[in-house]
Order: sequence, then C-alpha cells, then structure tokens
Amino acid sequence: MANNDATVGNESEGRYRQRRERRPDMVKRRRDRRREQFNKERRNWLIIRVAAAAIVVLVLLGAAWWGFRQWEQYQVSSDVTTYFDLDDYSIDHREGELLYEQIPPVGGPHNGAWQNCGFYSEPIYNYHGVHSLEHGAVWLTYDPELPQEDIDRLEELANQSYVLVSPYPGLEHPVVGSVWGKQIEFDGADDDRIEPFIRAYRTNPDNTPEPGAICFGNVDYTVDEGYTLQTEPAIISGPPEEVAAAEAAAEATPGADSSTPESNDGEG
Repeated sequence: MANNDATVGNESEGRYRQRRERRPDMVKRRRDRRREQFNKERRNWLIIRVAAAAIVVLVLLGAAWWGFRQWEQYQVSSDVTTYFDLDDYSIDHREGELLYEQIPPVGGPHNGAWQNCGFYSEPIYNYHGVHSLEHGAVWLTYDPELPQEDIDRLEELANQSYVLVSPYPGLEHPVVGSVWGKQIEFDGADDDRIEPFIRAYRTNPDNTPEPGAICFGNVDYTVDEGYTLQTEPAIISGPPEEVAAAEAAAEATPGADSSTPESNDGEG
C-alpha cells in the first residue's frame, strides 16, 4: 500500500513538474498570441484609418476640382458674347458667295457642305466653317502671324473631335473662338480660357442646331489662290446682293443698326 502511495505521489509530482516546466512556454505562447492579435487589430485599424483618410482626401480633391471647373466655366461664360439664338438661320443652306454679320462668323446662311473638323494651315471658306458650327463644332481662328509654337499648340487642340482650327487674316485678337451664335476673343494660344471654352460649348445642345450631326466625311479644302476672305462685318448675313440691298435700306433709314450683339452669355 505504501508503495502504491509512493508511486502515485511520484506520478503526481512528475506531472506537476512537467506542467511547471511547460508553463513558461505556455505563457510565452499566450503572450505571443495576444501580441499577434493586438498587432493584427492595430494593422486593421490603421488600414481603416488610412482608407477613411484617403476617401476624405479624394472627396475634398473632387470638390476642389469641381469648384475649379465651375470657376473656369464662369470666367469663360462671362466673356462670351451672344449674337443670336439657337434656331436663327438653322438649316438655311445657300449656294454661292455669302457674307456675314460677324467676323469670324458665328452662324448664318451657309453652304450645304460642312468643313471637316481638324487643323488647317490655310484659311477655309466661311460658308463651310459655319455649317460645321451648326453641327456643334468649336471653330478656333487664329492670326496667321502667330509664332509657330503657338500655331502648334492650337493644332494639338484640333486633335479633339468637333474642333476646327484655321488661320483668319485681319483678326483684331490673336485667337477667336466661335460656336453657333456665340464668340469669345482670346489673348493668345496659351490663354487659359481656350480649353474651358471648348469643354463648355463643343456639341453643347444649347448652341448646336443639329445635335448628333457629324464633323467629318465632307469637304477639307482651303480657299483658292486669289480669293479674299471677308475681313469686315456685313450689315446682315446673306448673299452679296441681299447685303447690298440691306445697306441701301439702312442708308435710307438713318439710325438703323442691326449689328448689335444681344448680350454677354450667362450660361454655366
């Protein structure tokens, strides 16, 4: 009996000694698990904080970008002059020579063929360019005497669809932007209003009499040698004989003036 008790005591002592010997390892493993869990939770919390901060930054940047674009739009629209409404002269196709009330023209009677959008190093016929405006094009006309680097900058802008760029002799400003019924003068090819103007008015339904009409697949020729492009505004837009008749009528009625623009454009 005594031997059995001794044996049991020895076994108990051995188990206790084993547990005591294993205890540091168990404690260390528990500590490592707790540390690992803590580090995992900290990483997750850090990821959440970084993601939340990134979202806030993106929202702020988006709001700032939107605000900047709105400011650009306001700056441009406040400088745009509106000459007539969307439906005026729409689909008024005429053959032969045509003169225009605004130079460069912003709309009016025009040839049945439109000018393909893109860049031209020589002047184009007004009555083809006006048809492109009817389709929603932005027509940038520039002083042929501009430095080549400025002309190159304008040529790059013509890589966009519905952008027509061509030289125009006798301009009072280095670059003029025209869409149907509206126009703006730019200080040069690097004027920071040019691209916002294109974004705001290219194919804009408020200044496009024929939305969805194409600006390619038609004429792409320039004026013939010896042709003189119109440099002075006419009293009305139309064939030379109608313009002459209107001038005669105006001379017979002192004080008549049909060339005053409506207003500055207030569109956003």
